[in-house]
Amino acid sequence: MSEMSIVIPCHDRGENGPIWLEELFQTLKSQTYQDFDIVISDQSKNDLILDKCKEWSDIFDFTYIRYEGKVPCDNINTALENCEGRIVKMIFSDDIFTRDDALQKIYDAFAQENCKWLFTGYCETDDGKTFYNQKHPVWTKETVEGRNLLSSPSAVAFLNDSKVLFDTQVKLLLDVDFYHRMRVENGMPFFIEEVLFANRNHDNRVSSQATSQYDCVIQHDTGGWLMNKSEYEYIKQKYKSFFENDKKYPDEN
Repeated sequence: MSEMSIVIPCHDRGENGPIWLEELFQTLKSQTYQDFDIVISDQSKNDLILDKCKEWSDIFDFTYIRYEGKVPCDNINTALENCEGRIVKMIFSDDIFTRDDALQKIYDAFAQENCKWLFTGYCETDDGKTFYNQKHPVWTKETVEGRNLLSSPSAVAFLNDSKVLFDTQVKLLLDVDFYHRMRVENGMPFFIEEVLFANRNHDNRVSSQATSQYDCVIQHDTGGWLMNKSEYEYIKQKYKSFFENDKKYPDEN
């Protein structure tokens, strides 16, 4: 059994799907840390992702699952439920690692006392080659409300026995809802400030206005951000006691 499982949820992105996955595999092949297996849950309606995995089957140890449902969060959960590594590193199939020592730095971080989960620095890319807008992960008091300065789940890694699953009732807030429950269960995450991966910008990202409905603005003293009203109200009701407790986490009490 590998020490680390790399979770890659996949879905049909047309001809870009296998191209972007190839680029991700290339960045995994070049990692200095190689004690990992790859778990793919594929929501595609074709075999393009499967064929790409077959091309790399002599290089990587794969667990491939064809997800037959229609819920993106459930697709992610399917991959998470099939991980066997002590450490789980998530990365979406359209994102890539930007450094050859990314996995080594993540592995080393878990040697720290009480490190159960962590975030890394991140940046953006349009073409998988040019990187810009480098940022450090920051937890805000409004994280669960959608003020996400932590990045996508591609920024997160966690101990397998500390994971929670994604809420299948949300789409736009899938990441921050997950982060909130991880912190409730495991305390404040550790932060690796160095930029280790890039989010790929394209119109089919969950956070893009082409795929998600933004129909309200959330206003705070720290500023405002666009949000989906029904998801926001769902979160406020789901964590009603948290909001009534001045949004304090167990590690803050």
